[in-house]
Amino acid sequence: MKWLGLFEMDSKDVDVNIKKYQEALASREKGEQRFPKQVFESHVFVGKNNGVVIYDEGTTTEQLINISLHFKDTVKWEFKPIVEASKSIEIYLKTKK
Repeated sequence: MKWLGLFEMDSKDVDVNIKKYQEALASREKGEQRFPKQVFESHVFVGKNNGVVIYDEGTTTEQLINISLHFKDTVKWEFKPIVEASKSIEIYLKTKK
């Protein structure tokens, strides 16, 4: 199951969060498993200090906690499990039988 991460920050924390984001990406590039692997680059809402990121199927609870702690006091996180619509439809149709 993939995870949708919704994040929000105060404008005064943007610079420090850019540094923290770069640290997390560098950690993943080194092959470290401390943080979840992104499916694609984080996206932000234009003109806002919030955005979304999708983490891959291998994401663990520990990794979600680690990313939350890495941005402690500067980013508010909300994580939601997500699945492909086709998988959801497949399961739904099986329950109708």
